[in-house]
Amino acid sequence: MEKRMFLALDITETDKAKLAQWRNEQLTLPFKAIEPDNFHITLAFLGLINTTQQTHLTHSINQQIDSIQQRFLPLFQHQSTLPITLSKIDYFKKPKVLHLMPADCPDWVLQLHKALVEISHSCNISLENRPYKPHLSLYRKAKFSSDSDLLLLNQALDSQQLKIQSFSLYHSFSTENGVCYQPIQTWLLKR
Repeated sequence: MEKRMFLALDITETDKAKLAQWRNEQLTLPFKAIEPDNFHITLAFLGLINTTQQTHLTHSINQQIDSIQQRFLPLFQHQSTLPITLSKIDYFKKPKVLHLMPADCPDWVLQLHKALVEISHSCNISLENRPYKPHLSLYRKAKFSSDSDLLLLNQALDSQQLKIQSFSLYHSFSTENGVCYQPIQTWLLKR
């Protein structure tokens, strides 16, 4: 049986609540709001993968998590989490998704993305070949008539700093209430 899956940075419950409150107070728009429980920053969209691929992927990440954590060890010397600042509002036109993204993506996010893409490829999971744009989706079914609308939103944006501790393999599935993202396995970034 195949499942729609992706790897993503986990957003802490505190940051989810903070982002939801900020969106409700500062960015109230007439689009379909993403549920705070679904907030995440995708590292790699895997698409439909079968049970064998999922097992192979989790086993491969388990084997390499020590080297991934070792790579990030210097970043944790004075902190218990890794920061990412979402300082830009952008819009994916085709899926009609309004999202927050970093103006400058931290190197650690790019390194983790690259490592997980390589692991996915080694597990015979083929990924779409497009530039990586880390983002946190806020609204679905968003419609903008011009880029000037986005410019106005960005002028009023307060940057949102998140504290990242882990990433997970997520299962994406539809329910009566909309799409739901369920973490299947989680890995800490710090030993």
